[in-house]
Amino acid sequence: AGWSFVVGRCKRSPDMRAVLGRIKSTRRRVQPFQTRGFITVGIDGSHMHFGVFIVPQAEEWMIERFGRFRYAATPGLHFGIPFIYKIAYKRSLKETALPIQPQTAITKDNVHVELDGAVYTKVVDAYEASYGIEDPEESITVLAQSAMRKQVGELELDELFLERERLNSGIAEALDEATKTWGIRVFRYEIADIHVDGKIRQAMEQQSNAERMRRAEVLESEGYRQKLINQSEGERQSEINMAEGKAQHTLLQAEAEAKKTRLIASAEAERIRVRSEATADGIKKIADALTEDGGKDAMIQRLAEQYLSELSEMAKSSKMVIVPDKPNDVRAVMATALGMFDGLKAKKD
Repeated sequence: AGWSFVVGRCKRSPDMRAVLGRIKSTRRRVQPFQTRGFITVGIDGSHMHFGVFIVPQAEEWMIERFGRFRYAATPGLHFGIPFIYKIAYKRSLKETALPIQPQTAITKDNVHVELDGAVYTKVVDAYEASYGIEDPEESITVLAQSAMRKQVGELELDELFLERERLNSGIAEALDEATKTWGIRVFRYEIADIHVDGKIRQAMEQQSNAERMRRAEVLESEGYRQKLINQSEGERQSEINMAEGKAQHTLLQAEAEAKKTRLIASAEAERIRVRSEATADGIKKIADALTEDGGKDAMIQRLAEQYLSELSEMAKSSKMVIVPDKPNDVRAVMATALGMFDGLKAKKD
């Protein structure tokens, strides 16, 4: 009754001006409360349209007809009869960061700390994110605070600063497991700041200074210990080298002495062999000379001379005087010598 269509144009009846004015004033009141960039776009239940609406990219709108879900409007142009087709929910499909306000927690060693951070989420099922949970942002925030307190309670204060990555992954896993049924995935949780009391901070600084001093002392003692080890290793290696040098010197000296002894023995053996050969040759020549004419008489004369010479020498050098029983019986001595010579000659023959 209030609208008439003429070739794609429409004109307003005078009685509709008041209605449109009230609608515009309502939109102006609602606009400051509409938010974009989180899971929920705008305020659920307050979305209005006039038959034609455009869904932006990376968003899905839940369309209801007479209060019942009809379809999910994807990005693009859509048509719907006002007051019959209603935009019930608008959900963003982008990955969004939900800030977590500072929250007090108690560590395993009963220290009060205050933490804040951010949760990175993304809607994977807009229908479940609309009808499966009343207020996604508030629910995820409360759940994140609860999971954070639980994870902090399992760590001591020192571990809290060292195991921040472990704490982040533990909170993110707990949130992701709880929000799967809501059609929302939690990819990560990042702790921004960790605040502690001033006295505890001072105690931590003192502990840190003491730890640094202890490490410095440990490093100094390790350096001194390594220095002593290196010195002892050097002295040990020096002694080993000296012992090896002495052993090598002794070995070389022994080998030289052995070689010298072998050479001396070989020379002595050669000397004895040459001398014996010379003696044998001399005896052989004497024997050959005795077989010749006048050789026996020459030998008798020579033996007599030596006999007398030896008696004279013995008398000079000895304190005792040796007198033969027959000192003038040279013939008997010669007979004995000839007898020995004949015996040797007989053996030779």
